[in-house]
Amino acid sequence: MCGQSSSAYKMTGWLWPVDKQLVAEKIRARLEKRLANFLACEVGDLPRMKIGTLINTLFLLLGDTHELGGYFASMDGVLSILGREVVWEDLPKAEETETRKEEVIH
Repeated sequence: MCGQSSSAYKMTGWLWPVDKQLVAEKIRARLEKRLANFLACEVGDLPRMKIGTLINTLFLLLGDTHELGGYFASMDGVLSILGREVVWEDLPKAEETETRKEEVIH
């Protein structure tokens, strides 16, 4: 299956389907960059975390600085776009991630 009938797409209030995995990676990249900036390190220095864990960590560290919106509104927005299964999905083990990188390179 492909296109709108694919399970990778979720109909939103918008007029077109959203590729949840693509959106998840964009959100993850933004969250990782904010966390790395706060910790004065590189994104690659951070362990790979669940999107929900990244959100919680940023609110723990930056929640009182007014740099972020409200926690519940932010988490609700991400959950509405991606769904709980994507936000809290188990991450592949390091070996699986490295194997995927090698496949893409070759």
